[in-house]
Amino acid sequence: MAERKSRKDRNLDKASWIAAARKAMIEKGIAGISLRQLAEELGATTGAFYWQFANLEELLEDVRQDWAERNTAPFTRAIEAAGDDGWDQYLAYVGVLLKEDEYIPQYDNAIRDWAHSSKRTAEVLKEIEAFRIQQLHQVFLALGFTGRAAQVRAYVTYFHQTGYNAMQVSEPREERLLNIPYYAEVLTSRTDLLGLQTAEAVSDHFAERDSKA
Repeated sequence: MAERKSRKDRNLDKASWIAAARKAMIEKGIAGISLRQLAEELGATTGAFYWQFANLEELLEDVRQDWAERNTAPFTRAIEAAGDDGWDQYLAYVGVLLKEDEYIPQYDNAIRDWAHSSKRTAEVLKEIEAFRIQQLHQVFLALGFTGRAAQVRAYVTYFHQTGYNAMQVSEPREERLLNIPYYAEVLTSRTDLLGLQTAEAVSDHFAERDSKA
């Protein structure tokens, strides 16, 4: 029995531990990550952990990098796939937020909370947030804005979404969809979406875009 358990432990790769730590981080924050709790979640021994990691800090660094990639790459892929048109890029960005199947707002919230007590996490957070804002800056430049006008719109777009997530706004999806054309008008000065008068029409618009991507 002990031998079978040992073999099972060794079959757990780094990705398994990182996935368990990600889940704990999203559900409980950094307080939810302990070697004992992760081992219980995976049905493994604590000794199995040391087949993959030198110590807990090594896993925590992998969690930071996992967050940086997992919660940023969806926007990068979508914006790049949209081509050179700034409006298409903006809609691609919004589409990622709407789908809620790749980007995980709760993961961002947990990392931000952790950054208050971890210098290293704060460094990674600062780097990634600067990248995301610069990414949005490029979108607004592509939309035709220049100088400070493009930069401030990037800030407002990012900080609005960050605040929205941090406040954990309880908003029916229908209401969220109906607001999108007005957010777009405020942020981009484009009125293209204002003709979409129902939540279903907004949803269908983005679904159609996804099908063509």
